[in-house]
Amino acid sequence: MYNADMENNSQELSFENEFQKEHIGFSGKRIAILTVVLLLVAVGVAVAAILLKPSGNLVINEVVASNHKMNIGTYGKVDWVELYNPTDRDIDLSGCGFTNSIKDLKRSVRYHFPDGAVLKSGGYLLLYCTGGTGETDDDPYCTGFNLSKEGETLLLVDRNYVELAELTVPALESDTAYARKDDGKYDVTTIPTPGGPNRFE
Repeated sequence: MYNADMENNSQELSFENEFQKEHIGFSGKRIAILTVVLLLVAVGVAVAAILLKPSGNLVINEVVASNHKMNIGTYGKVDWVELYNPTDRDIDLSGCGFTNSIKDLKRSVRYHFPDGAVLKSGGYLLLYCTGGTGETDDDPYCTGFNLSKEGETLLLVDRNYVELAELTVPALESDTAYARKDDGKYDVTTIPTPGGPNRFE
């Protein structure tokens, strides 16, 4: 026997089921899209962190501890240290430290890089090593301490005081540089090249 109420109820249930399927499917798509977006953002952040994280590949490339002849930029005859990034990625140095005192790093790191200090891939960065008064005092790349021409150990550390690069510099005569060669070894040169490839006689 035909029952109109049963048919109406069946149609209503069928419509409700279809609505739920479409609604659930739509919500599922939104969740999937949101998940993909979040994953892409997370991957992007991770990749950026990897690209900019300081690494042991950073090198102290050249050191002049007694500069009497060469004007460095507009700062005159200051001593200097050159860093070099031989990698294929930029390196963020924000908060990293540089020092010539390695007894107690957390207390004795004498210079910290300013926020936004980035050493480009294949690029050079000069630190002006002077503790005296003058126009370098306000420069964010002035270390606030002098180098010793009698020789010393220089150390570059990351934000957590983990060593990035270390170089023991021997006693140097005035206007000579202790510089890194293409094979990674160091030697004294009478041709300082601040901000450029090192040269040897």
